[in-house]
Amino acid sequence: MLKTNWCLAILALSLAIGFATTARAEKRVALLVGNNAYENIPRLQTAANDARAVGTALRRLGFSVMVVENQPRRAMSEAMLAFDKMIQPGDIALFFFAGHGFEIRGQNYLLPTDIPEVREGQEELIRDSAFPADRIIDRLQARGARTTVLMLDACRNNPFERPGGRGLRGSGGLAAMTPAEGVFIMFSAGAKQTALDRLSSTERASNSVFTRNLVRRLAEPDLTLVQIAKRLQIEVRQLAASVGLEQTPAYYDQVVGEIVLNSSGRTTPADPPPPQTAALLSEVDKRAAEAVPAPSADPVIAELDALAAAKSWSELRGHLTTVRPTARDAHWATLAEQAAIGELTPLATSPHSFGDRLAALERYATTFPILNDNPKFLALRASIGLSAFGDCLEQTYGAADCRRGLESFVRTTPKSVGTARADLARDAARLVGRKLNRSAAAPFFAIAIEAPAETNAAVCTDPDLTDAVIAALSRPPDWDEAKASKALTEACWSTLGPAVVAQVARETGDSYYLGNACPTLLQRDALTGLRAARCREIKSR
Repeated sequence: MLKTNWCLAILALSLAIGFATTARAEKRVALLVGNNAYENIPRLQTAANDARAVGTALRRLGFSVMVVENQPRRAMSEAMLAFDKMIQPGDIALFFFAGHGFEIRGQNYLLPTDIPEVREGQEELIRDSAFPADRIIDRLQARGARTTVLMLDACRNNPFERPGGRGLRGSGGLAAMTPAEGVFIMFSAGAKQTALDRLSSTERASNSVFTRNLVRRLAEPDLTLVQIAKRLQIEVRQLAASVGLEQTPAYYDQVVGEIVLNSSGRTTPADPPPPQTAALLSEVDKRAAEAVPAPSADPVIAELDALAAAKSWSELRGHLTTVRPTARDAHWATLAEQAAIGELTPLATSPHSFGDRLAALERYATTFPILNDNPKFLALRASIGLSAFGDCLEQTYGAADCRRGLESFVRTTPKSVGTARADLARDAARLVGRKLNRSAAAPFFAIAIEAPAETNAAVCTDPDLTDAVIAALSRPPDWDEAKASKALTEACWSTLGPAVVAQVARETGDSYYLGNACPTLLQRDALTGLRAARCREIKSR
């Protein structure tokens, strides 16, 4: 156990060093594209200015920004490649596009400036020459972006409409989108609506109706993305109505938790301890208030008892270490427990940094190895640790390091103390599912399932397990989330099977989900008809 504690100490130091490093790196990145100068379809007036204005607003919010203008297909593709390299796992990645967009059979395309003039029956030219919005999202998520934000001021009009009916038919508006988990999409207009470049041909405004309001809202502190979208709906709708048109921005939110781009730094109350650990924490608080044993005839022990009676916990901790090992009996162990409970309990709701709280836990675990098998200490450790890592995950940088640190924290809990390890793992799964994303919860549920069968039955019926596994099966197969989801599907087939099978019908193309789920589904003969044929085809590749 001592070796494990030293490993945790090294981990805490590594986390601190890692945060010092990542704090110097940009962890919010943005690519902004503004296309005015179209060669073969109508030009726009404000798109380039829109990209510049949003870029300026994002720089003030700590984003590393790349702005490109009037991009033909090759140049826009190269800009996307450069943006790919800017993104690291755990980042917030934002893509803004101002220009022409077009929808074909429910798929949205962003048009480069050299898009050809397309007539009826030539839709494939757009597919070959433009950028699918879904593909842009996939690229950002494949780079490991924790949150992907897509802002499209790209529904200006039908750029292919021509007199005499020879142009390509279409509303000019974009189609609704169903984003993956961790993605927030904002359109300048609702599905099938067109957006205003300007309120009128005589207006001298340098930005579109949508972007001029977006920039103002980005400057307002403490608004979540949803709050920004809601306010834009009201403001843009009113402006469009003033010239007799209808334009209501749409948004599609699949981000777990709330994203604030412009935080004032005001602190919010800490989350309460999870239910399982909260109950145990109440018990250890009660234990700390109990009377100490009667004074001992041994003057050294009597001094320790006096420190405990005075609740001088840190001083008691120091004096306990001076007792020779051969004299460390059950009474000494009781005093060590009291010192730990008394000194550490306030840290469960402490304003101290997460690093300081973890260091305090590690100090007791290393100094008094006997506590590492003490259920009361482990319950308090779990409560403080979850609170500390919850704060860590809310930071604007290093979320991936926090998740890895939390996983190591859970794994250092001994397996020999009943359900404590499995309960901690489940609490940690819910924490990262809420603070990070649902798929990140899968590895923690997988730790919980490692417990003996008689103690892990609750894992398979956990209300958050199904969402975590479905999301994790959509990750690349070499990711820890995907590996954990496969193990969970096998271990909890009776409860997860129906949901895993049902999701197959919702998948399109050769998705990661099908690649991860099909082997298990075929092995269990859980599919029939076209679904089975589709899985067999994917597995055979």
